[in-house]
Formats: sequence, structure tokens, C-alpha cells
Amino acid sequence: MFEDLRWQLPAGVRGLNNSFTALYARKLIEDHPQWASAFELRRRHTP
Repeated sequence: MFEDLRWQLPAGVRGLNNSFTALYARKLIEDHPQWASAFELRRRHTP
């Protein structure tokens, strides 16, 4: 999904850092619980 979004960004626009993919997935599930089965989440490690 992230790669598809990158292709949709206008030329010259940078964004969608791979470091945040898990956070975006969790946010999507929070906002749209019906999509939960589309994601595989692992336990989050915090420093």
C-alpha cells in the first residue's frame, strides 16, 4: 500500500518514510476497524 501511495505523489514531492509504515497501519486500523484483516501487526517495541 505504501509503495502505491509513493507512485501517486506528484513529481518532486518527497515523503512516506518507511520508518512510519507500522504507525500508519495502526492509524488506519484505528480509523477503519473493518480493514484490520488486511494488515499483519507485530508487537510494538518501545525504547
